[in-house]
Amino acid sequence: MAGGKFTIKLKRMDGMQFKAEFDKEQFPPLMMDEPENVPGGKDQYPNASRILAAAISDCLSASLTFCMEKSHAPLDDLEALTTVEIARNDQGYWRVKKVDVELTAGFETLDETTMKRFEKCKEKFFNYCIVSASIKEGIDINVNVTPKQK
Repeated sequence: MAGGKFTIKLKRMDGMQFKAEFDKEQFPPLMMDEPENVPGGKDQYPNASRILAAAISDCLSASLTFCMEKSHAPLDDLEALTTVEIARNDQGYWRVKKVDVELTAGFETLDETTMKRFEKCKEKFFNYCIVSASIKEGIDINVNVTPKQK
């Protein structure tokens, strides 16, 4: 991925349901919702925490795949199982406290050369993942809220 910027538009549809529209025409909109225990939530679509977990899983999976491809030991199969722990912080607000990602990398053969390349990628692939590394380092988030009359 090259550096730069992109923009996503989010529009409230109903209650706590929102539609995310992406900056590329080939990307379909993504519907999001909140669980039923949140007023207005219908739990019909994934919420932001689940989208975050999917983004982390996808980025780590793509990064490991990229590293293995560059190492000439391509993966035959890759699965990610991601578990998210949500808990209240000291101020009582709900937060994503922990994300555990278990990647299972499948290879046609596991010979010594493949294992050496796998171990090398295992040490560094996290650094290729823009999402997980950015979260770990901390992301500057600037929010501006503007009222408008309908």
